[in-house]
Amino acid sequence: MKNIHRFFLQAPTTLTLLVLTIVSLIMNLWVTDVLNANYAASKFPVPFFIGQLSFSPEKIKDWYAFMVEHGTLGQYILTQHIDSLFILSTLVLHGVALVLISRLFAAGSKARSVMVACAMLSAIAPIADQVENLVSYVMLADPAGFPDFLAYIYSSLAALKFAMFMFAYLAAPLGLIVGAFMRIKSRNVIQHG
Repeated sequence: MKNIHRFFLQAPTTLTLLVLTIVSLIMNLWVTDVLNANYAASKFPVPFFIGQLSFSPEKIKDWYAFMVEHGTLGQYILTQHIDSLFILSTLVLHGVALVLISRLFAAGSKARSVMVACAMLSAIAPIADQVENLVSYVMLADPAGFPDFLAYIYSSLAALKFAMFMFAYLAAPLGLIVGAFMRIKSRNVIQHG
């Protein structure tokens, strides 16, 4: 981990990070649209975050039964596959965007090091999301009879995922604000010094 942290303190270049951020944002927005359309087509009876955070094997089995009854369980499984593409795009987007924000801070500064650490921590969200998907595949293999404990693991991973998404979504604007302030402050010191 230290080697990865050390690498991202200096590389890639700011221009490369900017291009990667733009490309990964476009990819993430496109995949999000495809994912949302497929989720709607699956007719999952509640919004995804309610389903993922239910901590209720009974409710999840009822929702799966609803899709079986309406013939859309296969569409939901396809949605899980597409979600893996969304997860990958999110991993890249969060990582490169936060490392790009770190470039607002001076090389070798504690602030840059903290932002790079935030970029690395942001990877927890997509990793938890993918493990959550793997658990859901096990549940979907037996939608009416999966072991109840899997629902608790599934929802716990979802809670971790959402918490770490919030972390990334707070770290980015906070880093931008502090970084911009530091840049302006250093320019004022140079101009008046």
